[in-house]
Amino acid sequence: MKTYESVVRSTRVNLRTTMTSANFVIAVLLCYSVLMAETIDSIFLPAISRGGYGDAYFFNISLHFSYYIYAAPLACAFASSGLFCDDAETGYYRLRMMKAGRRGYQLGMWFGSTIGGGLALFTSVALFAFTCRIILQPHFMPSNIAAVDGWRPVLAGPFGNWMYMLLNALLAFLFGMIWSGVGLMFSILSPNRYVSYFAPFIVCFCSQLALPPYLQPNEMLVQMNWASFSFAKLAVYQTVLYVAAMIVFIRLMDRRLMDG
Repeated sequence: MKTYESVVRSTRVNLRTTMTSANFVIAVLLCYSVLMAETIDSIFLPAISRGGYGDAYFFNISLHFSYYIYAAPLACAFASSGLFCDDAETGYYRLRMMKAGRRGYQLGMWFGSTIGGGLALFTSVALFAFTCRIILQPHFMPSNIAAVDGWRPVLAGPFGNWMYMLLNALLAFLFGMIWSGVGLMFSILSPNRYVSYFAPFIVCFCSQLALPPYLQPNEMLVQMNWASFSFAKLAVYQTVLYVAAMIVFIRLMDRRLMDG
């Protein structure tokens, strides 16, 4: 029970530190700007010039054709993956371990950083969805949304457009949790915070090139393999990645702390 309380307390401290930092704000604005840049010339056109297409359509266009997939692993890592670098540079981690215990400090650092990275992406995508909804009218045309087969049940009904955009924001949250965790993992290996910022981008896109289509990490952000798409598959795959990264992080930190 004591360990659980120390993990929760440490997670809150790290999450608050992340979400009140300038890095978090910059990361949110970066992804939001990338998404807006793709469709800004279209969404401000008169309704008749947009061909009747609405909020979810232009939201989907930005997800698929902007630089969003490149910005996302950079943004989530920039938002929160430097937490341990901050503690290591100041020596503050020793005091925090005395208060929370080694395992409490480790898990609090992991959960605080990964939740913070996920929230950075979630906030940017949700803000973009809200912008599309304010400027554009909803238009229920599932045939004009990519990944029709996988998303058709979500698009059905009066709130289909909202559900589509909200679920994409939640998928971005999960992606941000994993890849900000990868950045945190690399911060244990190298004291240079810029390694933790750029390593997730490099690893993510090397994986994108090396893995078969159904295992590519960017499927969480933009689903291109429509025939094999399913939320269950994404959930299982991302959970495995998250747990594996957490185990590696704890092992690396144990070794780092033992070495002083």
